[in-house]
Amino acid sequence: MTSTYDIFYKLKLLSKKWNNYFEVYDKILNPYIGKNPKMLEIGVAHGGSVELWLKYFDNEVDLHAVDINKDFLDYKFDDAKVNYACVDQSSLEHWNAYLSSHSNFDIIIDDGSHDSDHQIITLLTLFPILNDGGIYIVEDTHTSYWPEWGGGLHKKGTFIEFAKQLLDLLHAPHIRESAPPALEKAFKNLKSVTFHNSMVVLEKGITRPSTEAVSTANRNPNFTWG
Repeated sequence: MTSTYDIFYKLKLLSKKWNNYFEVYDKILNPYIGKNPKMLEIGVAHGGSVELWLKYFDNEVDLHAVDINKDFLDYKFDDAKVNYACVDQSSLEHWNAYLSSHSNFDIIIDDGSHDSDHQIITLLTLFPILNDGGIYIVEDTHTSYWPEWGGGLHKKGTFIEFAKQLLDLLHAPHIRESAPPALEKAFKNLKSVTFHNSMVVLEKGITRPSTEAVSTANRNPNFTWG
C-alpha cells in the first residue's frame, strides 16, 4: 500500500501538512480503503489535500469539500468527482444550510481556519452526523497555544482545552457529577479521543457498557484492589 507520505510529495497541487500527520493518516484511514467511504474535508485552499485523498483511496471515495473562499472550489480531477460547497465554518447558519442536504459522513477532517472558536462550533455541529465507526480529525491544533491566535497554555476557550473535557466525558460512568447535557447529546457514542502533536482524533461508535467484567477462572479469594 502506498502511504500518504509518498503520495503527498508527488502531488501536482499545493498542500501544507506537518510531517507527523502521515503516520496517523495511514493508521486510522487504512481500514476505509476499498470501502468507498463518504468523506468531508473542511478547508480546500490550493487543492493539494483533495488530490491526496483521491489518490490515497484510488478514487473510491465519496469526497465532499467545503471552503469559505469560492476561488478554491473549482479543482477538477480525471475520473473523479468532488462535491464542493462554500461554507463559513464559523457560522452555525451556514452549517445548518449545508447539513440540510448533506449528512452521515464516515470521515471528517477539519483543516479549515485553525481558529479555536471555529474548530469547536464545527465539531459540535458535525460530530452528531458522523456515522458510528467514523473518524473525526481536527488538524493544526497547535494554534491553541499561540497567543497570536488567541491561544496559550491552559487558556480557557481554546480548542485543546475544550477537547480535554471529552476525556472526562469518556469517563462519565465513573464520575459522580453529571456531565453537561449538551455535551452528552453532541458526543453520543464518543468512543475515543486521541491527542497527537497538532492533531486530535475522535472515534465514534457504540461500545460495551462500562460495567466491571470478572473472570471466574482461578479466582483468588484473598485478592483485594491496591
